[in-house]
Amino acid sequence: MKTKVDPSSPDKPTLEAPVVRHRVVVPIQTRGGIGKSTEAVARASWMDQRGLQWQGFDLDEQNRTFSDNFPGQATLVEVSQSEPEGDIIRLLRKATKAEVTAIDPRAHMNRTILQALNLIRFPEQSAAAGVRLSVLVYPMDEISDMDDIAGTVEALGDSVDWVIVRNPARQPRTRMFDGSELEAMLGHFGAATLLLPALLSDTRMALRNHEVQVGRAINPVEALANQELRLDLSHRMVLEDWLKRTFQALDAIAPHLLPTAKGLEIQAKQQKPGVEPAAAPRRRGRSVNLANLD
Repeated sequence: MKTKVDPSSPDKPTLEAPVVRHRVVVPIQTRGGIGKSTEAVARASWMDQRGLQWQGFDLDEQNRTFSDNFPGQATLVEVSQSEPEGDIIRLLRKATKAEVTAIDPRAHMNRTILQALNLIRFPEQSAAAGVRLSVLVYPMDEISDMDDIAGTVEALGDSVDWVIVRNPARQPRTRMFDGSELEAMLGHFGAATLLLPALLSDTRMALRNHEVQVGRAINPVEALANQELRLDLSHRMVLEDWLKRTFQALDAIAPHLLPTAKGLEIQAKQQKPGVEPAAAPRRRGRSVNLANLD
């Protein structure tokens, strides 16, 4: 980041956020099964709805969730066993071809990704082209996961933007993270927090049932738009509410996930919730007609 002088306090330089024209977004964490692909699918749906030009790379050849949900936009990449860092570097070199590059890695690729970033000094070298990396981390109540995240944060520091993803459906408690030195360190680097709302299990199962029937993946937006699927009205209402809350959460942190101009534009358009009037105190017996009791 560039520095500028704060006119109110010349002796204290402040950080000036770089102008981002291309954004690369990737989770860097060892553990699988924490909802990385679910978040990637939701974020891709959000980018489509917000008119972003994006490209995706699915590095999980076993599950293929990302590429199956967005064929043509998210490309399945089989990472080699011999030189996986080279495959990651080839993807990073394509960052200027889209406004946003979304990467969905398989589990246990954190060291490979970090090594690739380090080999070409990607955060520093890409800044000249207006490219900036956003790293997603998922707090867990496991010491190994906390150490894993801490190692990533220490390696990249303020050369990237950080997003803390909280997914209560997968990890209802994060007591090891809350109030920790790691949380403070991420706060110092200006990390944003993304709270993913939970989708009711009945609606999730209904979507899986439709996927089995048609023989392919169905992303949430298509599930609502495709009338041929005949999604039950109750599931439709639940899914609409989930997408609305998810998109609002992503809107709130858009500058951490998108190019500067687009991110600030979306964040500015976010509607501020109105202040609801305080509820009147409940009085016992207020519904009783006392006149009839005389």
